[in-house]
Amino acid sequence: MLRHLKALAVMVSLLVIPTAAYAQASIVGTVKDASGAVLPGVTVEASSPALIEKTRSVVANSVGHYSIEDLRPGTYVVSFSLTGFATVKREGIELTGSFIATVNADMKVGGVAETITVTGEAPTVDVASTRNQQVISGQTVAEIPSSRQYSAFTHLIPAINVQQNDFEGSNPALYSVFQIHGGRRNEGQVLVDGMNGGYQGMGVSGYVPEVGNSQEVVFSLSGGLGEATTGGPQMNLVGKQGGNRFAGTFFVSGTGSSFQGNNLTSDVQAKGLTAANSIQKLWEVNPSLGGPIVRDRLWFFGTYRHQISRQNVASMFVNKNAGDPTKWTYDPDQSQQAVDDGTWKQGNLRLIWQPTTRNKINVWSSVQYSCINCIQGGDGTGLGFGASISSPEGSMTNENHPSTLTQVSWQSPVTPRLLLEANAQLGPYFWWGSRQKDAFDATLIPVQESAGAFPGINYRGANWSGHTGYTNIVQGAASYVTGSHSAKFGFRYHNNDSTFPKNYYNNSQLKYIFQNGQPNQVTVYADQASQQEQVQSMFALYAQDRWTVGHLSLQGGLRFEHLADYFPQQQMGPNIFLTNAVVFPAQDGPLKQKDLQPRLGVSYDVFGNGKTAAKFFLGRYATTFNTVDEWANYSPAGLGHFVSADTRGWTTTRPLTANILPDCNLLNPAANGECGPGSPFFGKQISPLTTDPATTNGWNTREYSWDLSAGVTHQIAPRVSAEVAYIRRSWGNLPAEINRAWTPADFDPFVYTVPQDSRLPGGGGYPLTFYDIKPGKFGQADNFLTFADNVGGAYNKFNGVDVTVNARLRDVTIQGGTSSGNVVEDQCGVVSKHPEFYIFGPWGGTGAFLDTFLGGIGQWPQAFCHRESGWQTNLKGLATYAVPKIDVLISGTFRSLPYAGNEFPSVQSQSLGGQVLALNIPGVVNQTSLGRPFGSGNVVEFLQIVQPGALYGNRLNSVDLRLGKILRYGRTKTMVNLDVFNLLNSNTTEVFQRTYSAPSTLPRSTYLDPLSIMSARFFKISAQFDF
Repeated sequence: MLRHLKALAVMVSLLVIPTAAYAQASIVGTVKDASGAVLPGVTVEASSPALIEKTRSVVANSVGHYSIEDLRPGTYVVSFSLTGFATVKREGIELTGSFIATVNADMKVGGVAETITVTGEAPTVDVASTRNQQVISGQTVAEIPSSRQYSAFTHLIPAINVQQNDFEGSNPALYSVFQIHGGRRNEGQVLVDGMNGGYQGMGVSGYVPEVGNSQEVVFSLSGGLGEATTGGPQMNLVGKQGGNRFAGTFFVSGTGSSFQGNNLTSDVQAKGLTAANSIQKLWEVNPSLGGPIVRDRLWFFGTYRHQISRQNVASMFVNKNAGDPTKWTYDPDQSQQAVDDGTWKQGNLRLIWQPTTRNKINVWSSVQYSCINCIQGGDGTGLGFGASISSPEGSMTNENHPSTLTQVSWQSPVTPRLLLEANAQLGPYFWWGSRQKDAFDATLIPVQESAGAFPGINYRGANWSGHTGYTNIVQGAASYVTGSHSAKFGFRYHNNDSTFPKNYYNNSQLKYIFQNGQPNQVTVYADQASQQEQVQSMFALYAQDRWTVGHLSLQGGLRFEHLADYFPQQQMGPNIFLTNAVVFPAQDGPLKQKDLQPRLGVSYDVFGNGKTAAKFFLGRYATTFNTVDEWANYSPAGLGHFVSADTRGWTTTRPLTANILPDCNLLNPAANGECGPGSPFFGKQISPLTTDPATTNGWNTREYSWDLSAGVTHQIAPRVSAEVAYIRRSWGNLPAEINRAWTPADFDPFVYTVPQDSRLPGGGGYPLTFYDIKPGKFGQADNFLTFADNVGGAYNKFNGVDVTVNARLRDVTIQGGTSSGNVVEDQCGVVSKHPEFYIFGPWGGTGAFLDTFLGGIGQWPQAFCHRESGWQTNLKGLATYAVPKIDVLISGTFRSLPYAGNEFPSVQSQSLGGQVLALNIPGVVNQTSLGRPFGSGNVVEFLQIVQPGALYGNRLNSVDLRLGKILRYGRTKTMVNLDVFNLLNSNTTEVFQRTYSAPSTLPRSTYLDPLSIMSARFFKISAQFDF
């Protein structure tokens, strides 16, 4: 409660000084007389029903230039008036996003009472800005077939790469990460009226904002100046705000099993997929209402959304042995497919208050409850929300109870030249995690099977958790506009406070790893019910300006950021592996980073008619921050500094009784009894990791990218434009973790010869060299996190070309295009000097499960240190057509992708891989040339045998179609729709089995078998009543 009161006090205090909001649209231009001479002193007014103040006005400067900034989306009328001249009026100026519409005027001598109305097409080319934006209007959102989740719309932007989610419109309200042009996992941000809805600095979160009642959806893809927090894509949901008359909608949609076909063909079933993703029921109810409380003074707009989803899970079934303490295997009940369940309830309310002609206040609040996997659950691919293959009883619930987001903003055009804004955000606030689902979770030890028919499956029991996360943001700017110049100065303060992670395990605090039904590893947990907390704060100042000289517009921005961290007192234990609690005193974190980020853009109106613009942009962007990375890298109680989980080899010949435990001392790091060696740091307040101070302190030490774009935008017909752009991105300050206790001489090379196999690159048959830590060196740790360039070197870059088309005709809307590019990742310099860099940590290396480029469990050969995706192309588009006179709507979307997006995007994760279980029991079986046991003491380790980027699956193509009928009665409108998703009933594989086994008849090799295919064609009925 105290935290909330402090945040409220900060917010209120900041409302009295200038703070910044997000970029909105502008109208700019030049006023001349009939002779072509510039006219200073002309009063220019922009009026629209979108403005509660109705009209905004400025005065043209000494060279006839004017600029009206920060305008909401809508249709505007622009008028020009000056004593001695006839008033000129320009109607039908449509503004979207941060589009800068150029509206020039030629005034003739006459009386002020005389008005000349100029007709003409609204501008479609932004010749004054280098920012690349794509806008989907609220009308288009309502008219195209979609799930109305934000991921359905990120999927429609050609350049955006989206985590595989909602590709066929069947998935419910889940978070979905997205990136652009080879970017990082968290760079894509979902904004609500310009404020971040992500978790603790991430781009997205379990808070899933409502899209269906947006006035427009704005995608900012590149070219952001000083106010931009990321070089990645930002999806801004601009909400409706009510008006001077009551209006609302009631939307309902639904589908179920009887509305879905079947694309599980015999050839797919022959590859082992006997159960695909399918819908049991999926429905949504979404009413909204807005209007005046006091006309022209106080408006409101409120919505409520309720969703239910029950869907069958591909490749996963109910476990017949669930809850039976005497059983240790997963026995699928083929008659009971696992069901992924979710329920969401969300309410939103907005108030717009205009207390005076020069002050406007906007208050918006949202509360969302969600419960996922609360009835059953299950994951057959490992790429879903739980990110691990799991049976129903092995799946945690995921709950937000609740998540909240509140915004308060203030805007004041103090003079025609000075605009002040304030914006404060309380949230997202999260009370999230997973409450214990089954009573036996506390008593049964969960198991992960690494081989068998379901490699990687987690079953028998699940852990649970309870976290909180609080984000508070205040930001702002003062804009000073002279006509030729539009300058903005602002700041942003962002504070994250997280109690992540707080995990709960079974009473034994153990997890077993089996191979073909027999134990070979055990994981021990010491963080049962730990008390952990991370606090981050970022303060930013920025300045930017747009200067127009003739046909040329110059934009420049400079952003300063200071990132700091703090850790309140934290505690591990007491529990069965920590009989005495380990307490970490409150302390400042190591982050004292300061970044300067220059950005420069040039736009040139090639012919001076506002129809062709040549653009160039170059900017530096620091990689976004979050408390999860903070916990992993810098917290004294976090993953990198306190070893709270220890995985070690375990072999036993004893029968698997209900209460079997490893016959060894799990607190003794030396090999003993049935267990191999463990970590000497387990449960001890001795950090195995040292962080290079140069990476956490000083100027420009955060990871960053230089983003360059150059292109041409051209109006090819009235209200039709096209853009072609070249994009280059390159990253710097890449991190690397090495072990200073080891040298290359402490590793023995060994060869694994990949079998001949037509499914592998080049038909297989190639030898791969790996490295293994010498047994006497295993467990020695002096890990050091530093810049990759300090320990050999690494680089990462992207080159690509985007082509987009935008047509907004009277009855037709067409948007779409292509995005092609090649991602390059190179870590050869690091790994050639530090073999441990490509070996998974518990097996004698420093490789991280969540590594940016090569995540997961296993070892990579140094031969794969240079990776390229090859030129891959996205093709996406949407179209709507309202048939005149008969009020029939025909609309559709199309997507063609080279691969399904991934939770952790990289060349490795987007392409097809191959992971082999290499057995090594000297004198019994040895599938490598090592000639001795693995240094880790394990009898099996995972080796990666497929070069990332060498193999891809078939392209994913999807066509969705809507047929709608519009019924009008008075001022009401009802639209009844029939949507068809996956019109062509494609069954392309989305997720492949990546565990490799050589070709064989019995048992049949399952490598590259489908784990999940595209959802079969289904129909959905929806209706929207507007009143």
